[in-house]
Amino acid sequence: MNTQKTIPQMASSRIKKYGGKLLFQHKDGWSWKQITWLDFEKGIKDIASFLMSLGFAPGSTALVVSGNRMESLYAEFAIYLLGGISIPIAENESQDAIVRAARDSRSRFVFVGGRSTLNKLRNVKGEIPSLVKVVSFSDTNIREDEGVIPFNGLLKFGSIKRKGLEDELTKASRNVLPEAPVTIFYNFNSDKKIDRKEVTHRDLVEAICVASERLSFINGEDQAFSYLPSVGSFERFVNYLGIYMGIRIAVAKTREDFFEDILEVKPTVLFETKSGLENIYSKISLEKGSPNQKLRTALGGRIKYVLIDSMPGGEIKNLFSKSGISLIEVPEIASL
Repeated sequence: MNTQKTIPQMASSRIKKYGGKLLFQHKDGWSWKQITWLDFEKGIKDIASFLMSLGFAPGSTALVVSGNRMESLYAEFAIYLLGGISIPIAENESQDAIVRAARDSRSRFVFVGGRSTLNKLRNVKGEIPSLVKVVSFSDTNIREDEGVIPFNGLLKFGSIKRKGLEDELTKASRNVLPEAPVTIFYNFNSDKKIDRKEVTHRDLVEAICVASERLSFINGEDQAFSYLPSVGSFERFVNYLGIYMGIRIAVAKTREDFFEDILEVKPTVLFETKSGLENIYSKISLEKGSPNQKLRTALGGRIKYVLIDSMPGGEIKNLFSKSGISLIEVPEIASL
């Protein structure tokens, strides 16, 4: 019987189980850093401490305007630890859409991945009355002002704040209810109407558990890799599935980094979308040589499984099959 009904419960059980084992590989400049489960726990709690110190409470919301990168995983799990709600927004959304989502959700924080998004927000912070801080994942040469803080700065300040908040963090995580929303997806229509779709902790954890049982052949010896810039339930939550299954995870920050990083990481599992597979297929189609060998080379040579939101066309599907790579849909996650 699964006793985990919320994301904080899920994270806590996995951290206790895996402790000092490697969870993330994170590219920092030219080198790769190894991050353990305990490192992840510390980062989550440091962020949560910073948020809590500025009034973030159960039911509070935060926009995460970023692709699914390692920093966004930290931020989202910290939000959930406090009983908060994440609002994922694609980086290519318009400035108007970002402001509308922030105002509608009364978001207190906005986490941003790209410099262009940060620049958009600098110009319109005054249009979001609830906004306390903008946090930038791109720390290089960030100009700090009273409303913007780089991610590394947040971790530093949060670590200091955490010393007096440990008991409150534990209490907050225990008080998160399974029926509470964990994420709200926004869909912006041309007629200015805002559509919202809520996902609860219970729905998300149950979907992850069901999917992991079906994918039990993937285990702690495997390593996953992804670059997922879009915002949807699959893109947002498939790395949560990887965390639940206890596999190592690496995430590319940009499409330009994808092929270079995957050759260095040499993963056995790829998290990708149908459109992402089409992008990979387009790239190798332009190169000379055997399609099977080109695909294997482009994906690092060790890929066994690709977890996807929906199946691509027959030609792409056949190429992966001939290359000995299994394409596996994850409808439990994609349909949330």
